[in-house]
Amino acid sequence: MRLSINYLRGRSRLLEDIIAEKENSLINVPDGTLKIRYSHGRPQYWKVSEVSGIKREEYIGIDEKRFAEILAQKSYDLKVLEKAQRELDALGKLIRQYENGTFESISSQLSAARKELITPQWMSDDDFVKQWLEEPYNGLGFEEGDREYYSEKGLRVRSKSECDIANKYDQYGVPIKYEKPVVLKNGKIVYPDFTGLNIRRRSIFIHEHMGRMDDPAYLERNIRKIQDYQASGYYPGINLILTFETKNNPFDPRTMDGIIKQYLL
Repeated sequence: MRLSINYLRGRSRLLEDIIAEKENSLINVPDGTLKIRYSHGRPQYWKVSEVSGIKREEYIGIDEKRFAEILAQKSYDLKVLEKAQRELDALGKLIRQYENGTFESISSQLSAARKELITPQWMSDDDFVKQWLEEPYNGLGFEEGDREYYSEKGLRVRSKSECDIANKYDQYGVPIKYEKPVVLKNGKIVYPDFTGLNIRRRSIFIHEHMGRMDDPAYLERNIRKIQDYQASGYYPGINLILTFETKNNPFDPRTMDGIIKQYLL
C-alpha cells in the first residue's frame, strides 16, 4: 500500500501541534528529574538534580506527590517532544521526495509511443482505474416497467437513495460498478448494490444500501447477507460499507461525505 501524501501532510500538522503543545508545557517546569525506588513493594519518589557536576537526590514526601507528578510529566513530555521532532523532520524529507515524484509517476510522464514499448513497474492511477472499469460483468439488469433512476453520470439504479449514493461517489472521484456479482465463500452469488475501487489502497470494497429496515422480512434477509459477507472476508468499515433507511428515517446523502472521507480518500 502506498502512503498518501495527504496522510503525510496531515500527520505533519498533528506533530506540529504536539510539538507546540509540549514546548509550551515545558516552559516553567522545575529543574531535576524523577527517580522511583521501591520499599516493601511501594514506590518512593526522589528528585535527582545536578549541581557543579555532582548529583543530588532529594526525597519527595507522600504529601508532595503532586511535585512527583510534575517531574514525571516533564520527563514524558520531553520524550514526546524529542520523538515528535524526529518524526516531523523525517516526514519533511519524505514529503519533499513525494512532491518531486516517485517511481510510480515515471510511466505517466512518458509519451504514448514510448509507453507502448515498455512494461511499467507501476500502472498509473488513471490507467489502473480505466482497466478496472473496462472489466466486463453481467449485473442483474432491469425488467420492463421498473422505475427508472439515473445518476448524474447516467448510471441506472433502483432507487432515489442509490442515485444519491452514486452521485456522491462520482463527486469524490470514486469508481463504482452497479450490482456486480460477487461469489461468496459458501458458493452463493450475490449482487451488492455497489462495488467500488479504493484508488489509494488499490483495493475493492462493496456497498449495500438497506432501504427497508422497517420491514421484518427484509431485515432478516439482510442480517443473513451481512453474516455471509463477513464469513467471506468483507467487514464493515474495512471493505464493506453499509447504509440504512426506513420509511420514517429516510437516507441523508450527506452521510456519504463522512464515509467517503473516512475510508476511501
